[in-house]
Amino acid sequence: MKNKKLLTLSINVMMFSLLFLSVVQAQDTTEKPIIVCTTSAVGSIVEECLGDTADIVVLVQPGLCPADFDMKPSDVYAVSNAEILFKQGIQGEFWLDDLLESAGNDGLTQVVIPGAYNTPSGAKNYINWVGGNLSQLLGVDLDSKISEMLTEVDTVSSWMTTQAETLDAANVKVICMGWLKTFIESVGFNVVATYNSPETLSAGDITDLLTTAQNEGVALVVDNLQLDAEFGAGIASQVGAEHIVLTNFPGAIPNTETLAKMFSYNAEQLFNATNTWQSTSALKAENTDLQNQVTLFQTTTSLALVAVAVMAVLLYVARKKR
Repeated sequence: MKNKKLLTLSINVMMFSLLFLSVVQAQDTTEKPIIVCTTSAVGSIVEECLGDTADIVVLVQPGLCPADFDMKPSDVYAVSNAEILFKQGIQGEFWLDDLLESAGNDGLTQVVIPGAYNTPSGAKNYINWVGGNLSQLLGVDLDSKISEMLTEVDTVSSWMTTQAETLDAANVKVICMGWLKTFIESVGFNVVATYNSPETLSAGDITDLLTTAQNEGVALVVDNLQLDAEFGAGIASQVGAEHIVLTNFPGAIPNTETLAKMFSYNAEQLFNATNTWQSTSALKAENTDLQNQVTLFQTTTSLALVAVAVMAVLLYVARKKR
């Protein structure tokens, strides 16, 4: 009887051990993959595709220029444990090699997403590249999600085209920070000059920008949030233009978490500023016209008074002759 109890206890322990091992193994197989993205331009797409089924780490916060990234221990840890790294291959990612060396992750799959992303066509290319790689590397079907994102970009692009035509954006002249040029032109505006990072500009560069703004009748001066949000304000105030600030990365401003939402936000700033500039210009033109009318009235009145005075003198002389 005693041996029977021992045998039963041994079987129960073995079964419990096997059950515990199977639970641990199940937990291991359901562990979320870690995916690292250098910027939110890529990270926002990964997040849309995978949601909470993966741990997604975006290295450069969206409000910063990638060149200003400061490596932290948590970044090294994330890369050392990641399965996939998405990068853009831009100049601002010059720090990435050091981060990869520090992480020492030989099993990391690196994916470079080529081309520009800050136009509707560029964004669609990014969505297809990121979504396609995720589908292949993780073995998941993302066709429906990819299609949904592409449709969202197309919808925003169509709206931008309609608004730009309504405002005659092709005849609205713009000076902007260089990295925003492709987007602003894709909306339909006429970019007549660009500038680099403000700290690199000389006095001569700024003088040239002012001269161009005055000669061209520039309507909008546009700064890049990730570099400097104030520089263009000085130029705009000198020439009577509107100053606005756009973001070059999703998520830097509320309700810009995706590329499509970022495009919508940026385009709305351009359209609103154009409306303001056109209204202000119309008021200025009306005021100038009124001033011209007053001047004409004053001139006419003066001439009439002179004519009356001349007539009075002539009548006086005529009477004297009699």
